[in-house]
Amino acid sequence: MSNRYKIYPELNFGVSKLEPGVKSFEELYRFAKVFREDSDFPEVYYQLTDMRGCSFNFDISKLSSMASLIEEYQSIDNQKLGVYIIDKPVETAYVQLFFNSLKYKREFCSTIQKAYNLFKLPVSFAEFKKMVDI
Repeated sequence: MSNRYKIYPELNFGVSKLEPGVKSFEELYRFAKVFREDSDFPEVYYQLTDMRGCSFNFDISKLSSMASLIEEYQSIDNQKLGVYIIDKPVETAYVQLFFNSLKYKREFCSTIQKAYNLFKLPVSFAEFKKMVDI
């Protein structure tokens, strides 16, 4: 398994899933950039990022570079809500600090059910789980 993403333009929804394990800043940055360079990225209004099982191995000061990447693509970024599924306390703290550097709405949770409730997409929970299981 590797880091992967899928965009559902008809629902204005994108899913990115990180392979469990230790993540370097460079790996996260490259993956975020590839996702933003996809031709369907402007269709993503709602994004789910699944980080369950991930640990971060980088200095927290690098988060400003990730925020800069997001700002760089702002002209094609139409996101209204980004939800991150995280299941570790230290990584949750990293993500919260990252959120603080953004001016866009982001949420985090620890379950698929909570993410489903936050998005309110016009699909059943069973369909949502299938869409997220990329």
